[in-house]
Amino acid sequence: MLVYADENLEVIHRRGGSPYLLVTFNEMEMQANGSRFWGQRFCEKADIAALGFISRRPNWFPAASVVAAVRAAAPILAAAPERILYGHSQGGYAALRYRRRFGAAVAIAFCPQISIDPKAVPFDNRFIRHFAADLHGKMGIAADQAAGRAYLFYDPFHTVDRRHAERIAAIQEDTHLIPVHMTGHGTVRAFAGTARALSLIEACRNDDRAGLKALARSARVGATMRPYQIAVAAIARHPAWADRFLQRFGHGFSLVERVNFLYHRANRHIRDGELSVARAMLAQAVALQPTNAGFARRLEELESRMSRARVATLEAV
Repeated sequence: MLVYADENLEVIHRRGGSPYLLVTFNEMEMQANGSRFWGQRFCEKADIAALGFISRRPNWFPAASVVAAVRAAAPILAAAPERILYGHSQGGYAALRYRRRFGAAVAIAFCPQISIDPKAVPFDNRFIRHFAADLHGKMGIAADQAAGRAYLFYDPFHTVDRRHAERIAAIQEDTHLIPVHMTGHGTVRAFAGTARALSLIEACRNDDRAGLKALARSARVGATMRPYQIAVAAIARHPAWADRFLQRFGHGFSLVERVNFLYHRANRHIRDGELSVARAMLAQAVALQPTNAGFARRLEELESRMSRARVATLEAV
């Protein structure tokens, strides 16, 4: 049932048999369509009562819209003495930013950002295009927004996500960091599946940190993105090993993972002065994902550099 909608988000209520209300916030790839919310299939399978907040575009759930939506959903929230917030990336941000607003007992956040304001997070330029000063003024997660307990899941090898996680935990009381190694920015996907997601929620409800760490270890071992993350991480220090890993496991990479590996490996070849090899890899990445302007631009820059080098060599002869 749709309980609220405005220009920024929609809120959908699902009745269920759970002893808690799960308030979910979507990641940026999903957008509102009037009838769905992030985590809906999981909630349906497990018969969980849910209140799904879903953005109309990647907008990090502007405060004015959330305040109005909470007001509209007040009867539903009042009927749920235990509220659990749940989200990934921009949704993880919302789960931590609005802990107190919802009176949350528990917040579960995967790979959240403390802010996307470039002035606040100069180390992260991934989401700059989505920052709007009129929507995101004073958007940073703050100490006085904490309530209940929070569990923040992230990959320590993902440098940018780690910096966000550590900054959030440093300012928000009772926020516990749960590392899930080699899952990249897709940590939430390591916990896919009804049984595993239910185990995660129950461990958070019971503050079972030992159980959470064991669950994280188990999840990361079987995570589908793990081979890709290991291969990419190896490029910086052990590029030859990364190549061998690609040969062994590359058949299981998704299209996005394959082109991203090619891009990062090509950049390492450029650093090592192996420009022809890098050009071949970038050309392959562009062929696989022709709409990616960043890949095409990088290839053009490299070809221009190689052309200048050839001209300089001829002039020197």
